[in-house]
Amino acid sequence: MPYVEAFHGDIFYPGSVLKFILDWWRWQGWTLIIHFFLAGLFMYGAARQFRLSKMAAVLSGVCYMFASLLISWVSPGHDGKIYVASLFPAAFWCLQHGFTAETKLRSFMWFSGLGAVIGCVILSPHPQMSYFTLWALALYTLFKLIVILRESRSVKHVIRPAVLTAYAVVIGLLISAIQFYPGYKYTSNFSPRADSKRGWQWATSWSMHEEELFAQVIPEFAGTSSGLEGAYYWGKNFFKDNSEAIGIVTIFMGLAGFFFYRRKESYFFGGLAVLAVVYALGATTPIFKLFFYVIPMVKSLRAPSVIMFIFSFSMALLAGMGLQHIIDEKRGEAPRKSPWLNRFLLGFPAIMFLLALLFSFAGKGMMSLWAWLFHSEASRSLVRAGVSKLDLAYMSLPAVQKGAWLAFLFSAAVALCIWLYRTGRLGQGILVAVLLVPVIDGVRFNSRFVNTFDAPRYWSPNPVTEFFERTPGHYRVMNFAANVIPEDFLPFFGVEVAVGYHGNQLRWYDRLLGGPNRTNDTNPRLLNLAGARYILNPSGRQWADGYFGEKPLAMEVNLGPVEILRNDNALPRVFLADEYRVLADTGEIYSEVLSGSDDLRRVVYLEEQPQLSIAPDSLAVDSAWVADYQIDSVLVGVSCSHNSLLVLADNYFDAWQVFVDGRPAKLLRSYGTFRAVELPAGASSVLFKYSSERYGLGRTVTGLTLAYLVIIFGSYLYFDRIRAKPKRES
Repeated sequence: MPYVEAFHGDIFYPGSVLKFILDWWRWQGWTLIIHFFLAGLFMYGAARQFRLSKMAAVLSGVCYMFASLLISWVSPGHDGKIYVASLFPAAFWCLQHGFTAETKLRSFMWFSGLGAVIGCVILSPHPQMSYFTLWALALYTLFKLIVILRESRSVKHVIRPAVLTAYAVVIGLLISAIQFYPGYKYTSNFSPRADSKRGWQWATSWSMHEEELFAQVIPEFAGTSSGLEGAYYWGKNFFKDNSEAIGIVTIFMGLAGFFFYRRKESYFFGGLAVLAVVYALGATTPIFKLFFYVIPMVKSLRAPSVIMFIFSFSMALLAGMGLQHIIDEKRGEAPRKSPWLNRFLLGFPAIMFLLALLFSFAGKGMMSLWAWLFHSEASRSLVRAGVSKLDLAYMSLPAVQKGAWLAFLFSAAVALCIWLYRTGRLGQGILVAVLLVPVIDGVRFNSRFVNTFDAPRYWSPNPVTEFFERTPGHYRVMNFAANVIPEDFLPFFGVEVAVGYHGNQLRWYDRLLGGPNRTNDTNPRLLNLAGARYILNPSGRQWADGYFGEKPLAMEVNLGPVEILRNDNALPRVFLADEYRVLADTGEIYSEVLSGSDDLRRVVYLEEQPQLSIAPDSLAVDSAWVADYQIDSVLVGVSCSHNSLLVLADNYFDAWQVFVDGRPAKLLRSYGTFRAVELPAGASSVLFKYSSERYGLGRTVTGLTLAYLVIIFGSYLYFDRIRAKPKRES
């Protein structure tokens, strides 16, 4: 598949540069650790821009950076999500600073910085979370413009910040053009997401359900599929390997900020938090239909729960606002005292205490009641023989009980510290303890999602890779022993495989394989056509005689749990043919490839009529061979005495250019997915060269935009330094 166009990882993300220089497994871990600290730093900076004191801003920072929502993404390896969530506070830092800067020039520079952050967010690359980031920035910009308009009662005061915000978004898109432009075109036209991955079922898949929502209070409640620390996932999704929890202290102090800080910003971020939760719940509530039918692109997105990073940010900022109100009140700077604050400080831990008691003394009944109210299928949904999801809930009870008591203790500890400070029994130093509680809670819960392993040992050569290293040629391997040799293992050693997972693969090969479930990956005609010369077979699995063709499978190596079989029926990577059939309907082509009777080595299926006259010649002894095979070019030598079709069993994509004896030729799609070109008699060489105009344009735009930012930032710093120098006395 196209490497850049298919959004193949964070190849252009600035924070990933170390992974291309040093051992990637080591710097993958360091990159994540660095981003956790950046998340806290940027959250602190954003909170300071909202006029929070250092103490309150630190609380916002630690609440955000130690949230399970952020750190639990380590377990499934979702680094792109971590990058976006870490940069999200930086975007608000720049945006708020742009609105409040002392001079127009400083405001312009901060909006330019916002554009740079947006560009990095898009290059993460996680398009969905980048889209959600733009939602949040747009909503806050609208909120600020309304506030400015109401206070100034003049439209001219909102024009400049509105234009600068739009300018920042444009800068972000231009910076990311090297990835975003070709990637957008690809996902819109060439990937399975272009047609099949739309609709209600797709858009609501991996929604957050009631179990995950209640886990905001007791994070162990929802559990995980691996049963980490005895908490088993029993919710409505297929599996769960992360947590959306943000921490009980964040919830506690965030509610305090919303109800008691009484500023326009606290109400906005409270509403933004609610909006994020409602969207994350997806099909759990009928409200999601409004997003589905009204908001552009929602039909093409899935996993609504990933928007919860906006909820985490909003609540962390509100938590800082809650602490700020308490500090202001103590100093006499609050607009008024809150008579309900003491009741809140007592009431919230009291509710946690009641929950802890209920789960401790009536835990099974609580789980049964929950299932009756919200998860009626739990008792009938089997995860394995004799074990239902409700059984998993009962198995998780000890962990849930522990989590409930810890939620009570942590919230009570924070409430006690605040009460001691408010009553004057202790000074502001006691608030340091409030900062430590979310750190302790985060470390104790999030440690289950962070493990280390010996990567070089896992990715070291083994007898299977050594066999293919000794076996030259251009062939593919079909891995039916993925439980022994993971699908992504062989490509790491340069061994080409017939199938694999990416999620954004070319849609025509995806359809030929049978979609995301790959229902056709055992089809012998398809595997032979794809050149699957070797079969990685679990020992004991038998194939019917003649299943792959006339030539029986030959045992090459028996390695105990896995064996390597040679399939001599597989077609070569490149071959010539002088018969073809034109079928305009690709669905008909797929049917013929999978279940037709034609010899695929002899008859080529095309979607358009060749320009050359090609007639069968049974006496021909023409041949083709791979002369040089590189990532972005394939040189094929041919001996061609009459007009023929050359087939290269590599996926078709329009960025591949083809040259016959140095002259441009037309690239055809054969068998619905592979490349072909018509050859005139006497042709001696064919060159397939990858050259994407979309990528070239995106690269140029990104380069020019980066140069522009370097110039304006450099000029600003230079002249600012000159202005700061004291003038010499005359």
